[in-house]
Amino acid sequence: MARYLKKVQVLLTEQQLKELGAIASRDHKKLGTLVREAIEEYHLKKNKQRKIADAVDRLLSLPEVPAPENWEEFEKELARVHGFHE
Repeated sequence: MARYLKKVQVLLTEQQLKELGAIASRDHKKLGTLVREAIEEYHLKKNKQRKIADAVDRLLSLPEVPAPENWEEFEKELARVHGFHE
């Protein structure tokens, strides 16, 4: 289980607190758990998806490299360049 080490203070309206309290009660969760789940699901998940999308965009923008005509020669050259010996 994760250890929570930092505290964040959030101000809510009476209505927000009432509605979140009802949701937490219904789901048998603490209000803090509900808030952490919302942060994880919305902001952190969205940020992770953006990072993945950026990585995919960078991969797709790489220049196209033609396939070697002779795979055996290519593998030998690759082994030589990287110091692998057969």
